[in-house]
This record gives sequence, structure tokens and C-alpha cells, in this order.
Amino acid sequence: MKISLIVSTYNRPLALERTLWGLCCQTRQDGEILIADDGSTAETAELVARFQADSPLNLVHVWHEDRGFRKGRILNQAIVRAAGDYLIFLDGDCIPRNDFVAAHCRLAQPHSYIAGGSHIEIPSGLHADIRREDVASQRVFQIAWLVSRGMTVGKYRFRLTRNPWLARLLDTLTPRSGVLVGANSSAWKNDILAVNGFDETHTYGSDDKELGVRMTNNGVKSRRLKYSLVCLHLSHSRAYASPDRVAENKRKLQQIRAERVIWTPHGIDRARG
Repeated sequence: MKISLIVSTYNRPLALERTLWGLCCQTRQDGEILIADDGSTAETAELVARFQADSPLNLVHVWHEDRGFRKGRILNQAIVRAAGDYLIFLDGDCIPRNDFVAAHCRLAQPHSYIAGGSHIEIPSGLHADIRREDVASQRVFQIAWLVSRGMTVGKYRFRLTRNPWLARLLDTLTPRSGVLVGANSSAWKNDILAVNGFDETHTYGSDDKELGVRMTNNGVKSRRLKYSLVCLHLSHSRAYASPDRVAENKRKLQQIRAERVIWTPHGIDRARG
């Protein structure tokens, strides 16, 4: 399996740095990493250049000019550039556990996509406490370390298990189909191309789910594996999220599901042009 990992980002270089720390620790390092950058300033480009020079990561920076929320378009551009036949999606404010890439590959199935894994929400007050050595040692994924920093683990206790057999059992006992959650998901490139990728007209809110619904409409099976695929999400506010647009996108999603829509005319074909 040839893999490409696509990391979406927009003007959060400190969060992206922590994501890249996590990718430096992966037990599987044979794939490329495409940074799908929705128009960030030079600070992000400088960060990527530094990791290109000083880390083992095979990084490709895919950037376009900032013209508002165009995440779908930059993701489509990254998909077109991707050399892998299996694509893993990660947001640039998520720290992947060191088995993240290997687990996505191990759990991949033909004509099936992984709709999502776990996102352990890390409150903003804890972000500065996460140092590179905490990620390299993987203690940032330990319950004791999080609790010692004042975080309430609660529902995340079993999601942080390092026992793959227990994780597989828990995923089996709590099956969920779900639709695509772009911060921690994966799919075969051909299945994405078959529905023309992300709808570039979609604003924030259900933009990743919309792709998942169309793949499901096209007969691609979906799975949620919240115990087997773990990353930490550096929580943040979303000033760009319009409640009216989010509600409209949800209605659009319901319509696409009801009408069994497969193809978007506003997708990868445009990114190729």
C-alpha cells in the first residue's frame, strides 16, 4: 500500500508544529505528507521549510492564496498531488499518537473508508505545556500526564488504551458507521476520485461529512474506529463559523443523503484545471 497523509492547516503554526512533532514519531514513515494550506502567512511556510530541512518527514507544501474559507479546494489540490493510493486525513491542530499512520493502514479495507477515530479534546490552557519531548516520549497520551495537568479524562479513559486487542474489541462492541470526520480519517484515492472529491462551494460545517455521504451513496462502506485511531485535538474557538451557514450545510447534507447524490460538479475536476 502506497500512502499519502494530507494535513489541513490555516494560520495555526504553533499547533501545526505539534502535529509535525507527532508525525516525526510515527512507527510507519514510508509515505509522503502533504500540508494542505488554505492561505496561511509566511510563518507557516517557514515552519514547513524548517521541518523539510531538519526532520525525516517527506513534506510537500500545497498552498493557495487566502480568499476566505476554501478548505475543500486546497484539499482537492492536495489529493491531485498525492502519489499514494490510500489517503489519510489529519487536521493541523491534532497530535497523532505514534501508531496513527500504521493503524490506519492496518485497518484499511477494500472499497471502504474510515470515517473517523478519536479526538481527545485538549483545552487551550494546556497547549503550552505540551513540549516536543512530551510527544516524543508519548507521555502526552498517558492518562496520568493529562490528569497531572488538570485535565478531566472522563470518557476518554478507554479511548487512550495502548492495548490494540482491547481497542479492536471495543470498536467491535460499539460499531458505528458515521460519515467522514476530516481530522482523523482515511480512504482510497480512487473512491474519492469516483465522487469528484470535496465540494469546493461548501463552507465550514459538514464539509468533510458531505464527501463521506457521497462516497456512502456510491456504495463505499464507512467505519468509525474511535478506540483504535487516536489523536489529541488542540481545542480552539471558531470565529469563522456562521451558525446560519452551518445550519444550511446540515440541510444540504440531509438533501444529498435523501437524493443519493454521488457526484459534485464543484470538485476535483476544478482543482485539476
